[in-house]
Order: sequence, then C-alpha cells, then structure tokens
Amino acid sequence: MKRIQQILPALLIILLTSSLGWAQNFDANRMNRDIKIMENILGEMFKTYSGNTSSERVFISGLSDGSRNVRGTHLPGYGIIFNVQTSSSFVYTSSSSDNESSSNSFYYSYSTGSSSDDDVKVDEESVKDRITEFLKDYASTIGQLKPTENVMVIYGSNSRHSFPALVYTSSNGKIDRREREKLPVISGSVTKKDLDDYRSGKINESAFANKVQTASTTDKEYLDLKVMSNIFETALKEQGDESFRLSGNVNYLMLDNFGAIFNLDASYRTNNRLFGNVTGITVTGAYIRSSSRDAPDAKEDLEKEEIEYLRKVASAYNNLKTNIKEYLVDYGRTVSSVKPDQYILTTVNIRGRYKDTPERIDFQLKKSVLDQLDRGQISREKALEQVVVTEY
Repeated sequence: MKRIQQILPALLIILLTSSLGWAQNFDANRMNRDIKIMENILGEMFKTYSGNTSSERVFISGLSDGSRNVRGTHLPGYGIIFNVQTSSSFVYTSSSSDNESSSNSFYYSYSTGSSSDDDVKVDEESVKDRITEFLKDYASTIGQLKPTENVMVIYGSNSRHSFPALVYTSSNGKIDRREREKLPVISGSVTKKDLDDYRSGKINESAFANKVQTASTTDKEYLDLKVMSNIFETALKEQGDESFRLSGNVNYLMLDNFGAIFNLDASYRTNNRLFGNVTGITVTGAYIRSSSRDAPDAKEDLEKEEIEYLRKVASAYNNLKTNIKEYLVDYGRTVSSVKPDQYILTTVNIRGRYKDTPERIDFQLKKSVLDQLDRGQISREKALEQVVVTEY
C-alpha cells in the first residue's frame, strides 16, 4: 500500500509558504486555491479499491475517483465545509474455482501516518479516524479563517437515487450477489483556534482528537429536504435548448449547527444533446472543431461560431444563476427543518470547461429572510437580493 506522504508534499509546500504572507484583506483567489489543494488531499486519502482477490475484476465506484468527488465550500462566518461524496459502487469478480473467502469490502488505496501498512477497511470508525487525521495534519495550513470558524469534513450524502454497493461473484458458473452495507453520513469538525493550538504545540495529539466533533446520521430522514431536492431536479431537467440542465442527481444533507446543503451538477445542453452540431461545427464542452477546416473561410467562420457559442453559454449561465436564486426564494420556505438563524446552501458544479465561466457556484440564503418574506415584511425582490452568490 502506498503511503499518503509520498504524494502530497508538493501541495503542502504551496500552502505553507503562502501562509507566511498573510494579508489583512480577504483574498478570494487564495482561498479558492487552498480549497482546491485540500480537495486533492482528501481525494487521495479517501481513494478506495475492492478487497476481492480473484483473478478478474471490473470496478466502478465514486469512491475511487479521488478529488472529483470532493467539494469544498467557504462560508463566511462559519468556515469551510468539505463534502467527500460517495456514490453507488458496482464490483464484478470471477474465478475458476469456489472462493468462499472472497471479500465484498472496500479498502483505502493509501495508508496514512497513523495507520500500518496493512489494508485498512472502509467502515464508520476508519472514516472518522481518517477525517481526524486530515484535520490534524493538513487543515491548519488553510489561511484566512477566523479563530471561531470551523473546518468540517462530511463523508457521504443523501440522494433519492442512492443505493448500497453491489458485489457480484462468479464461480463455476454460479453468480452470487452481495450487498455491501451502506455507511451513514459521517462528519468531523474542529475550530481554527484548535487547529492553531495543535500546530503551535499548545495541545498534544490526544487533546486535539478530543476537540474534533464527530457525528453519524443513519435513521433520521428529512422529508422537506427530499421535497426541495425534487424541486431542483424537476425544474432543472425541464430547461429548454441552449441552457444548463441538471446532470445526475441532487444530493442533500442537514447539519444541525448550520442548516441544509444541496449539491448538484449542471451541464450546458445544445440541440437536446451534450455534444451537438452547430452549422457544421462539432461542439464538445467548450471545445469546438471545424469539420471543414480546408475551406477558404473556415478559420474565420470557426471564430464567429465559437464567439456565438460562448455567448450562448454565458447567457445560459446567467439564466442558471437567476433560476437558482428564484428557486431558493420561492420554494426554500418549504425546508421547515432549517431554523431562522440557519442557512440553506445550494452548490452547483458546472460540468465541462467554458471560457470565463466559473467551475462552481454557491448560493447561500439565511432562513430568516424567507420567514420575513412570508410575513410580508420584505418583498420578493428584496429577498432575492439577500441570496449570497459566490463563484469559484
């Protein structure tokens, strides 16, 4: 098993050297860079593989995709929340003879400083240990947080379409289907002050571990969050051509000390397809290739089409921002589990790379704003103005 320390030092050097030059003014670009580095570290720490040792294997899992499934969000006044999203997994194994000892468990691809070289199984206890290790070893390098703000890591998320990992084993013509038990949503958090105290030696490792607040949610379902996620799904799937539409499902999570978090992916669709043809030019994300480059005016025509295409993308992106704000104001009041002093946060991840278009957008709204709207104390327009939009 590889050790995580062999692949992360370059990332930490960037953070440690930059933290020495702390600026009085908040630097959004620096915060975004710190978050990206932490996403990469968490992605490596939570990479997994199937424990089955049979001769043939096909493995598809969101857990194995690294930083693609880690999302970090900075929330002024609260801190930073990292969500290690886990999707359904499918493993197919086959062997020529019966193998009763085949495992349907998953293990971490990398060992960490406190773990031995033996394989570490992915379970609730090991996830909490790995979150604590991340907070202890890496989170203190994040700059610009106030002492009272937090760094939180959430492992897993709820989705209307999620299901446990499935393991199919084929042996001597027989197929055995096993279902791996789904882990609960697991979280761990600590304040910036506690991170700094450990880093400076004011508290030892044991005292720091006691400062980390971990929790697991298994049984409690939030119907109002399910309803709101369904609203997002329905509205964003029914968009017309030349627009950003929902790609995949809407994940949601309730944090007792923050509020509700919704997370979704959106991709630009043209002519009802992600990859479409526009007047002889093939569009792939933001990359455009001419199918007739040898024509005399091909280059000039290509540039015109590209400008027009990117203009449509920019217009669709602005419409997406407007729509999400309106959905929050018009339907956010249905999320009754969120208290007046808590927030509704919606994170939209933009699939594909587009010139001058951010990779992610956060929409944050305090529930008390919606309560004021219900009581007629503020107008809908005023409520829309209270939605805080942060682009990454």
